[in-house]
Amino acid sequence: MEVLLLMGGMLLIIIVAVVVAAVSSVVSAVAASEDEEEF
Repeated sequence: MEVLLLMGGMLLIIIVAVVVAAVSSVVSAVAASEDEEEF
């Protein structure tokens, strides 16, 4: 059971890291293309 929890936690961390990287890249691309500061 502990091994499954550890693997699940690592998968969650990897998925969160990939999502954060994708969102940040999209936000930076949108900000660079619009040249407007809207937050």
